[in-house]
Amino acid sequence: MQSRVAWEAGKPLVIEEVEVASPQKMEVRIKILFTSLCHTDVYLWEAKGQNPVFPRILGHEARGVVESVGEGVNDLQPGDHVLPIFTGEFKECPHWSLQSLKTRGHD
Repeated sequence: MQSRVAWEAGKPLVIEEVEVASPQKMEVRIKILFTSLCHTDVYLWEAKGQNPVFPRILGHEARGVVESVGEGVNDLQPGDHVLPIFTGEFKECPHWSLQSLKTRGHD
């Protein structure tokens, strides 16, 4: 697939062919159909206030279709339309459970 790759902080993005490996255990490979850059992408691209990690493909606000799933992925299948997010989800997080929020006074 073609992608725009950031090789250095603040430098122009380079269009190149990128090969995406088959998904490992508990991973999903998504064919991105639409994406855009937001302030978080620009912040990471400019490497402000962090240790930069390059190369980097920007554009985490996206829409795509699941191409394949790794072992153990049971809630998605090829062909599902998805919206990937910047940070991972755990589905059952003790810090954000309904009971936890009520305990902290958030009804």
